[in-house]
Amino acid sequence: MPGTNARTSHGESGARAVVLRLWRNIGCYGLFNLALLLFIAGLVADGGPVVLPLLVLALFVVGVFRMVRLLRYTLRVRVKKIGDVVPDLVAPGARFCLILRPFGSAGYIIVRSGRGRRTLTLGGMKVTSTMEQVVSRAWSDVYASEAYAVVDPDLALAPGGLVYMRAEHAEWKEPVARLIEAAHSIVLILPPHQEIRTSTWWEVRKIIELQRLERLTVVLPPYDVKGNGYAQARRELCKLLAVVEDPLCLVHLAQGTDPLISGERVDYYERDMLPPRTLGVHFFRNHGGMHQYRDDGPIMYSFGTGVDSTSLVLRRKSKVSESTYRPLLLAAYRSDAEELP
Repeated sequence: MPGTNARTSHGESGARAVVLRLWRNIGCYGLFNLALLLFIAGLVADGGPVVLPLLVLALFVVGVFRMVRLLRYTLRVRVKKIGDVVPDLVAPGARFCLILRPFGSAGYIIVRSGRGRRTLTLGGMKVTSTMEQVVSRAWSDVYASEAYAVVDPDLALAPGGLVYMRAEHAEWKEPVARLIEAAHSIVLILPPHQEIRTSTWWEVRKIIELQRLERLTVVLPPYDVKGNGYAQARRELCKLLAVVEDPLCLVHLAQGTDPLISGERVDYYERDMLPPRTLGVHFFRNHGGMHQYRDDGPIMYSFGTGVDSTSLVLRRKSKVSESTYRPLLLAAYRSDAEELP
């Protein structure tokens, strides 16, 4: 959604996110393989052997085709107007997952998909997913229905796998409020290198007002990628937890302003409550101790963390991948199904 505390996203085409993801997939090793291919092609042109270059070329072509198949992006023609989608979603019996994150953030959190490492058959490249795809695939695996996200009206490219709804910068609040009220599950993605925007605080306030907190899951970027903004995203999550603990700071929030958050409570969550490798939290009720009092039962949150194991062969810590997020997401979706309407 639009908002303050971030770079303006007007005119966001999505091309920068595509370039970032391609680099994460290709990497230095992929570029080395490409350079090797060009070097061998030069030797062949000078009368060298043909069999080895043909083998390398075949493997590289197979890798390119695999990457093209796995890196599908949604074009503008597949992005729908939010006004055309909302009536069907809020109808009785509809079940969907709503993905929330600021405008201009689509595709910027990139996660190893676990469906392929850098191998010869990938041409030295690796397969990744965006966080939107991780969330939507876990959702469709449980309920075989769609996940939806609201995007900038100027967006031209976005990660495939979910339905995008185009909303104008001044006309998104009313339909988003209806979607929050009707959604089976809500996933808030905290993007890298950003503070929580004013628009996101509005969404959090609406979630609390509509008593949908127990259907909310918040996910963070992977912690094992240098420069991925994990530390700041984790700090922003602690701010959100402090606000949920004292939602009165949102009740009288003036239009276009952010809540006043206790720095002491934020430090408490960051230092004492959340594990260092928290990847997300899910809110739920009637499970153990109390986090927030409500008339119909207390709200608590559970957290999901990354895997911290060592390979006996490679002697290195395992990496965060799509499968690392899935347990948290699957448990969250199933918990949402157990909640009363």
